[in-house]
Amino acid sequence: MGKQRFEETGRGSFWGDFLYEQAVPQDHFLRQLDRVIDWEAFGAQLLALYEGQGEYGRPPYPPEALLKMLLLAYWFNLSEQQVEE
Repeated sequence: MGKQRFEETGRGSFWGDFLYEQAVPQDHFLRQLDRVIDWEAFGAQLLALYEGQGEYGRPPYPPEALLKMLLLAYWFNLSEQQVEE
């Protein structure tokens, strides 16, 4: 199996992490979830459903990022466009 490639999301970059730290309070519900849920484990399971498993074709978005977006839309009653913004 080759190396998976994913679209850049901004997380893990200097400005992405800096802005996240400034914008979201430490005790926020979403930060608490991030501490208790192993998102990478979900991502590994979801990756098996990707055609080509991220190894060829256009780089997909990380599966855990898409899962988080779906949960945000559900929990906060947001449209796809609102979540993306």
